[in-house]
Amino acid sequence: MIALLTLALAAQGGGWTVRPAAPTVGDTVRLERVVPAPPGAVGRPRPLESDHLLEPLRAPDVAPADGGLMVRYTVAFFATGRHAVAMPALEVVHPDGAIELVLGDTVEVVVRRVVPDTLDAAPRDSRAPLARIERSPVPLALALGLSLTVLALWVVARYRRGRPAPAAQPSVPVPDPPLMRWLAVGERRAVATLAMDRLRARIGAGVPQASPGLALAECLALAQAARPDWPMRELGELLAALERARFAPLAADDLAELIDRADVLIERLEAEPAPATPAGA
Repeated sequence: MIALLTLALAAQGGGWTVRPAAPTVGDTVRLERVVPAPPGAVGRPRPLESDHLLEPLRAPDVAPADGGLMVRYTVAFFATGRHAVAMPALEVVHPDGAIELVLGDTVEVVVRRVVPDTLDAAPRDSRAPLARIERSPVPLALALGLSLTVLALWVVARYRRGRPAPAAQPSVPVPDPPLMRWLAVGERRAVATLAMDRLRARIGAGVPQASPGLALAECLALAQAARPDWPMRELGELLAALERARFAPLAADDLAELIDRADVLIERLEAEPAPATPAGA
């Protein structure tokens, strides 16, 4: 009995309707069908499986319609051409509780291209080759010759005039840095470095061989050989103390004492004349 009713319902029902009638790839397509059913009947649709051809966009929808139930599937197609899609069956539940199965049948959908194929595939004859424009090399040669001539004249004029002598820059004395002020703000390592550099510069002025770039021991050895009249012991102890203060800062009072000793020693080295060279030397 159920099978006969199923076939009867399938025969009475209309075919599937495709909206829009000619969709393109990726469009939202609605597949609709009215299934005959008595008033008060409820439809339970089965889902449509996705594959490489189509993808369901939402769950199937069943709503009452004139003469039965409206079944709607919303899908999208991803291939062009004419496709036959097997639709799922529908279970119709009657008001008295009887359940009938309505076969889904098959719907044909024609999917068009997103971009229509407007290219003409028929072969065409080759076009004639484009004519080349004959160009004269005379203007280019004239421009190049003129440029070389101007460049040569400029080089000759510059050579005859000579390079201008640079203007003499007036020498500006560089003031000594305020070591005590720097010491008051906590720059102990910088103060020790500057005090040592000033003392090394005074040694280099009296003994050119003992340049500030030499090691401390080598500098003292050259200074002792060239200026035996200098207080080398005091000079060596003061330079060693300033060298240590560069890496292990002293207390402010101790460093101030070293700076005072360095200033006094610089004045002594400037005031002491160089030893006289023997006549037979």
